[in-house]
Amino acid sequence: MARQSVEERNARQRVRQQRLRDKHLAERRPGRDDVARALLFWAITGYLREDRPDRIDQLADAVTALLVDQGFNERAAYEVFDDLVDRYARDDRPFLRKAHLQG
Repeated sequence: MARQSVEERNARQRVRQQRLRDKHLAERRPGRDDVARALLFWAITGYLREDRPDRIDQLADAVTALLVDQGFNERAAYEVFDDLVDRYARDDRPFLRKAHLQG
């Protein structure tokens, strides 16, 4: 049997991935980014409610260190984190609605 070409392999992979995305959508299954956003929101708002800025700083340091290890700019990572903290402090529902999950 002849070996598949790269194009054939990629086409089959696209079909498999689309089926998996469709299945997850039908199951209303959250992705890892959805879970990560919810966890970060939960942690930050919990520390804000408890008036624990020290814990928010520890979380910022840990998250930023992981991002820097991936190659991101440290100052920019802290800015993004601080912006999230500010946003979560102002808004108890900061996420966009997932229209495809409604109804």
